[in-house]
Amino acid sequence: MNNNLNGINLKLVDVNAEMALIGCLIEEPNIFDDLVSVCPKPVDLLTDLNCIDFMLAFSVLHHKGEKVIDSVSVNSYLQKKGKINLILFGDECSKRCPSPINWKYYLSILQDLATLRETKNACLNAISQIDGSSNSNPTSVINDISSRFENLTNNNDSKKISSYSDTAGEAVDFLEGCYKRKGTISGITTGIKKLNKVLDGLHNGELIIIAARPSVGKTSLANKISDSAAAEGKNVLFFSIEMSRPQIMLRSICAHSELNYRQILDGEVSPKDFTRINEGVHKISKLPVYVDDSPSISVPEIRAKTKRFKRSHGVDLVVIDYLQIVTAHKKFETRALEIADYTKCLKSLARELNIPVVCLSQLSREPARAERKPRLSDLRDSGAIEQDADVVILLHRDHSVDNFQNQPYPLSLIVAKQRNGPVGDVDVEFVPQYTKIKDVGLIPPAIDGSPRDSFGYPT
Repeated sequence: MNNNLNGINLKLVDVNAEMALIGCLIEEPNIFDDLVSVCPKPVDLLTDLNCIDFMLAFSVLHHKGEKVIDSVSVNSYLQKKGKINLILFGDECSKRCPSPINWKYYLSILQDLATLRETKNACLNAISQIDGSSNSNPTSVINDISSRFENLTNNNDSKKISSYSDTAGEAVDFLEGCYKRKGTISGITTGIKKLNKVLDGLHNGELIIIAARPSVGKTSLANKISDSAAAEGKNVLFFSIEMSRPQIMLRSICAHSELNYRQILDGEVSPKDFTRINEGVHKISKLPVYVDDSPSISVPEIRAKTKRFKRSHGVDLVVIDYLQIVTAHKKFETRALEIADYTKCLKSLARELNIPVVCLSQLSREPARAERKPRLSDLRDSGAIEQDADVVILLHRDHSVDNFQNQPYPLSLIVAKQRNGPVGDVDVEFVPQYTKIKDVGLIPPAIDGSPRDSFGYPT
């Protein structure tokens, strides 16, 4: 028997199972279609060279689209390759196969062993990396190793392709949930009633991009969303690359207590203000908002930290402020390819953890376009932002209005893209001295006490 076992722990190999699987294919060649549907590269599970040759024969004939793949066609292929001796080996494999119906059992054995071998190799590579990392950043080494093991886990996750009949029950459950909500949003609240209506809240698995030019209010909107979600009991993980934790919390305190942010920074605080600050701190400190203010962080680090935090605390919403100042974890040929890699990874993170990921982004600063409403084409650095995002919200203020510093001003939240819903503008009010975003156009509650919007509809 010609084996390929050099350097492989014999405890992590089962040649009998390999031969039994080949025997199943020889006895019932039609099994191969089912095999590749659940394991696209079955040859990677094998260690015995003879078994590998047989599996390659089946794979080549299958790839060529041969109408009949059986022991005759396989033997003919092996003869052409000068491997006549394998025909007798095939007979031996058939003897190891009591019934072709057992092929899934043999496959599961080989998949588990292959996973263990890959895990062992990953461990050895990790040890080698640690041994050679005396001059490296330990955090970077740890995150890289963690990312490798996460990829190993993801690669071995079985993805089931389901028919409509398999999915019907889930669809019915979803529709029943819609009925029971009776008009309430299905996703996580944004804290803005009109925006909730347009988006139906922030949904699991979605990447939401909030984009604006500098100093328009995107961080304030991010704070509004995270605090509102936390107020409803959602665990929020906030990656603040631009601002420190105290700055983020101070903004929330000022918004909740309507305190002048600039006056507090300048030390112009009255005894009455101190009382309101203490009340605000008491209220905000109870919110389950967790801030990571690492000034230099990459997307793989964000991914690793989020997954660890989810295991330890649970995460319902991730907010990242902001995309263009994320640290590159490797070299990219262009800035566009770099941003495309970021958005792809963040979208994957949202899908994998089944949570919404809100990521802030800059718009281009072209002076000729500064006065008009922004468009999707204004997203800075890469068209991949628009492509990968499920929702894109563009912030716009009327620059013809002066004295923004001390006066509230109208702000448009332009829902420029929504993969599963309508687009349109949502008008809000931004109060710069409080760093606060407020709903506008809401009218007093109806006689029965239920709130209504400016159109008279229940909110």
